[in-house]
Parts: sequence; structure tokens; C-alpha cells
Amino acid sequence: MISRRRRILSGLTAFTNITVFDGARFIEHVTVVVRDGMIASMAPAAAGEPPDEALPVKGTGRTLLPGSIDCHVHLGLHNPRRVLRHGVTTARDLGWPLEQVRALAAVETGPRLLYAGPMLTAPGGYPVRAGWAAPGTAREVSSADDARAAVRDLVSAGASVVKVAQDPRGPTLDVAELRAIVEEARAAGLGVTTHVGSLEQLERALDAGIGELAHGLWSDERIPDATIERLVVAGVTVVPTLHIDPSPARVANTRRFVEAGATVVYGTDMGNPPAPGGIDADELRLMGEVGMPPDAALAAATARAAEHLGLADRGRISPGLLADLIMVKGDPREDLAILAKPLLVMRGGRAIR
Repeated sequence: MISRRRRILSGLTAFTNITVFDGARFIEHVTVVVRDGMIASMAPAAAGEPPDEALPVKGTGRTLLPGSIDCHVHLGLHNPRRVLRHGVTTARDLGWPLEQVRALAAVETGPRLLYAGPMLTAPGGYPVRAGWAAPGTAREVSSADDARAAVRDLVSAGASVVKVAQDPRGPTLDVAELRAIVEEARAAGLGVTTHVGSLEQLERALDAGIGELAHGLWSDERIPDATIERLVVAGVTVVPTLHIDPSPARVANTRRFVEAGATVVYGTDMGNPPAPGGIDADELRLMGEVGMPPDAALAAATARAAEHLGLADRGRISPGLLADLIMVKGDPREDLAILAKPLLVMRGGRAIR
């Protein structure tokens, strides 16, 4: 008989008779077995008893979900361990000094971290003087060749995406520079995301072939129907980050993205208030207000986020995938707030204390 302590340390765990959100749908009365950091099996609870050596976790009245995947964070402004303990098992940092963010990515007690490194911007452009941004959060580029060189440097440093800043409160990159960034990133297999602060800049981003809006539109301008259609046809993904500025105009634009069929994934801009250092239930609630039912909003924070980021090994509860999991008391379809205080968080089958 394996001791309880050995079972906890080994991650050999069985969640019995639990409700599961598998990344797409809710399934009741399920037993999920975790072994060696992976999801070993998932079956109806009535199908039989879990392995004798597994540590049983009673699931009655509880829900098991994939760990949250936050597509927009600034992890250097939070404690990584706290972020993981509050349910974010994978995150993508969209703007921080390169050496600092690479160090954060090596922290095994925090979320698994993808990163952009510094944002590419015009000389003197956002976020060079932004109060929240540590020195090195921006890299200024002054030509298309300079932009290509910057992308190559980011690729060499392990970036998983390139972020550009198009904030008209300061100088901005021209279309030729943006196209150079997109072409160089695409050649390396990376996408480009943009902080875009006006309709004019949004059209410029679309002209350049940028594939993701890091905040939707960071402006209270109404997006024309033709631009919405153009965005959908181009397959642009929207990360709304509504909670940090849920203005009526931003909410309305995001609702129109959803209604038009745009791909919308979860991101919070964690590090900027009021986004918390963990799962943001208010962000998920706002996603509901723009037309995404609870299962769709949760999918945007799990399976769809993983798909968008190219992560085939997580975001769902299915045999053979990473056991990056959270367990909550109750049913998030009835109360999203329970997601902010998970009873248990696992990264790779290991409980985070």
C-alpha cells in the first residue's frame, strides 16, 4: 500500500464522482485519474472504482476544470506563486523587459509562461514613458529593417509572439514597419498582437496583416460594420480585456465581435488594475454580457485559448494531456465568482499549496 504522503508527492490522484468542464462542455458524475503529471483517464463514475493506490478526492458538489490560460498578463507586476495558486496555470506575458520575463518563465512555482518580451514601438511611442512599464518594456524601432532585426532578436530570445504598440497618444509605427514585423514574425512561425488605440490604427493593423487585437480596440470609437467584417474574414483573434475598462463602447464593440463570429479568447491585462492576480471572474462575467454563455466563456479561458496559443497539451481534460487543473466548490455556471478561490490547483499533477 502506497502511503498518503507518497501518493500526494507522486500526483497519483483520483477525483471521484465530480462534475467536469472538459474545455468545451460540462459532464456530471465523472472520475478523473491523474498519474505522473498527466491525465491518465476520465470515465463515468459508475464505470468502476479508481486504482486502489490513488489518493481519492471526493468530488460531490465540486467542479473540476482545466487550469485557466490567460492570454494577456504582465506577470512582473504580481507574485507568480500567488497567480498560480489562484488558478492561472498558463499565462502569456505581453510586455516586459526580456531578461526579467525569461527569469519569470523559469519559475516552476508560477504559471507556465509564454512571453513577447518588449513591445515594438516607434521612437518615443507607447509604452516608453508609461508609468506601469519597467525600463525595457518597449523596444523602439525606426525603420522596416530595424523592425525586422528586432523581431529576429525576440525570436532568438524565445518569444512566442511579437507585440506592437499602436497608441496614437504618441508616435506610432507606419504600415511598412508593421508589415516588416508581420512578415519577419510569420517567417519564424510567430503571430503578432497589437495594442491598438484608434480606428485609424486598427485599419493600419489590418492593412499590415496583424492577427490579434490585444485589447480589442482600446478606444471608445464605434467600429464600422465593414471593419468588423474585414476583421472576421481575416481571422483576427480578439482578446477583449474588458474588466480593466468596461466602457459601454468597448462592451458594445466586443458584443459585435461575438455576434459576427470573431474568435474571442480570455485575457485580463493582469498587472493593471482592477485585474486580480489570478482568475478574473469579472472578466468572465463581462464575456457573458457580450453574448458568450458560461461554457463559451470558460472555453475561451481554457481550450480555445490553448488552441490559439498553439498548446496542444493543455486546456482540456482528456487522457494524455497535462494535469493542469483546478477544483472549485459548486458550479461555475451558477456563480462564476467561485473560480477566483479554487479549492485545489494542480500544475503537472502536483498540488500547489
